[in-house]
Amino acid sequence: MKKHLGFKKTTAFLMSMALIAGAMPVNAGGFFNAGSGITANAAAEKKAPAVGTLYKEGDTIAITGETWFVVDDDPNSGYPSAKVSSDITITAFENSDADNQYIWKTGDTMFTEVHNGFYVTRKDKSVTPKGFYITGGKGTETEPYIIGLSVPKFSSKNITLNDGIGLNFIVGEVNEENADSFKVKLSGDCDEAGNTLHELELKTIGGKEVYCVTANVAANKMNSKITAELYYGGSKTPVDTLAFSVNDYLDAVGTSDNTKLKALVNATKQYGKVSEAYFSNGTLPEVKDHSKDILDAKTVFGEYSFNKYQPMFDSSEALMSLVLNSKLAVRLYTAKYEESGHDVAAYDMWTFDENNKLVISPFAETYAFKGANGKVCFEVPGITPTQLGTTFNLNYQGTDYLFSPMSWAFRVMGKKDAAKKDIVMANALYEYFIAASDYAE
Repeated sequence: MKKHLGFKKTTAFLMSMALIAGAMPVNAGGFFNAGSGITANAAAEKKAPAVGTLYKEGDTIAITGETWFVVDDDPNSGYPSAKVSSDITITAFENSDADNQYIWKTGDTMFTEVHNGFYVTRKDKSVTPKGFYITGGKGTETEPYIIGLSVPKFSSKNITLNDGIGLNFIVGEVNEENADSFKVKLSGDCDEAGNTLHELELKTIGGKEVYCVTANVAANKMNSKITAELYYGGSKTPVDTLAFSVNDYLDAVGTSDNTKLKALVNATKQYGKVSEAYFSNGTLPEVKDHSKDILDAKTVFGEYSFNKYQPMFDSSEALMSLVLNSKLAVRLYTAKYEESGHDVAAYDMWTFDENNKLVISPFAETYAFKGANGKVCFEVPGITPTQLGTTFNLNYQGTDYLFSPMSWAFRVMGKKDAAKKDIVMANALYEYFIAASDYAE
């Protein structure tokens, strides 16, 4: 059955997008029923066109120089565009059943022989929009301004616990074709804060591909709100803003029917509280004692059994530290460096498959640099929560240094005069590791 197009669209096909640049009188009688107009409630404004700008009945589009608009978003009309050289006032609003469109009429100004306003396809005829937006374009003949009922916005948010704590600001209505038109500026206590406009990244989160920008925060900044401003096209002002903190998100997560998720949420929040107190010398929260879990855990490999978290070298050979910034890492301060001064080491990761067979990852290089107190160290970066108990091997000048990130906690728990804040942090890290590992299973 052939679709009924209505007078406007039929004429649009016949004229093959023949456009009128100037204004011409409106045909007597018009195309719409009397009484279909909607009275505007908000005060009229005069605004220059820009991506993200809203126009409603009574508003005036302030024009400077020749400016081009797509005046109809229906493909059946061929996306007609028109050149405008002077200010345009939105004189009335129509809700057209004949064309299944909303029309913001422009009085005596005709854009084409059949377009006396801006036409936007209805999504729900029972809903009256507050106006139409400029959703894209640059206002030129080759890239005219595009109109629509909504502008791109942040559609959702979440966090990821990888080698860092990432706040994901997800943007809706994005695809491969228009992703480059979006930019996001971040502010707050995150690595990416500043005046840089970040491009969207395509990521798989929760099994779905989304376009987002990620802000990485340190564990002691989980209470800090991060603000994201979304820019679209060449807009100088943001079309949307979203702000939240890690704890805001964790507080809102529903965990009543998922014990593993509840444990992970609680462990993450505890890790954040401990980190905040640890680095600010504040009051340390009470945590459960896991000293036996850390000191007595065993790993069985064939005929051999050994302490799971104990490093395979003593403190006279190398010292360890954990980096708890926005990205988790381990640093080794080897005594051998003082002898050789060689600046390159290599490390790999040791895991076991389902048959308890050792699997060693490809090695990666790491380079010496000055760490704490100006001492030279080698860093193993990119530690995820589930890898806190994984064995790594750093080889330096023929010597293997086997350890797990939890080896730091092992040394803390085995030290008689360990600082209280180190003990509390070791316990919090252990719970964070166990909860993340259980949730990931």
